Amino acid sequence: MSKIVIVDDDTEILNPLEEMLKDEGFEVRAFSNPLKALDFFRTQNADLAIFDIKMPELNGFDLLRQVRAIPNEIPVIFLSSVDDEYSEVAAFTLSASDYITKPFTKMLLILRVKSVLRRHAPPQPIVEKPIEVGDLYIDRERHLVSWKGENIDLTVTECLLLISLAERPGIVKKRQQLMDACYEGAIVVGDRAIDSHIRNVRAKFRTVDEKAEVIGTVQGLGYKLKI
Repeated sequence: MSKIVIVDDDTEILNPLEEMLKDEGFEVRAFSNPLKALDFFRTQNADLAIFDIKMPELNGFDLLRQVRAIPNEIPVIFLSSVDDEYSEVAAFTLSASDYITKPFTKMLLILRVKSVLRRHAPPQPIVEKPIEVGDLYIDRERHLVSWKGENIDLTVTECLLLISLAERPGIVKKRQQLMDACYEGAIVVGDRAIDSHIRNVRAKFRTVDEKAEVIGTVQGLGYKLKI
């Protein structure tokens, strides 16, 4: 659940805005006093802030300057009754994420809020799915390989080569393509060394299954996964 801080001295806007965001499932902290909001940011954080611009004691621009000085890089949307280019330029110069003029519709505000949250969301880690082809299983994240449930102890280079072939079973991979696959894994392998590594992979599979025919040679072209 994303946490949003709203700062607006006009409670006729603040209160409905708070309820509107809560109805959308957000956790909301609302402040009618910008100085109290600043105290909040000195000890806590949130996923997004919405600041009015014209407020007594501390306007929205100065509030953002002081929040950034804490330091705090929270994305901020400005709300303003002033629809002029100067104010918008000033807002974005201060690293605001969006600028919305009053009055605004609920739909517009929610869309803009969700858009800013998406842009500033931390990147999700890419999880590489295991490869399963016939009796072959490869955990790409941990470089674990098994054949018919039996673990195959491959080196990092051997595993990278097998992964490259297993990603497209039956498709011939030239030596250069296999070298590139190793290079992407921060391993440098020479042209002729590919043949040696492939032989080692075949031999290791046959230690658990003497009939295993996992990698085939295509004369003059390269190698492919035979499964």
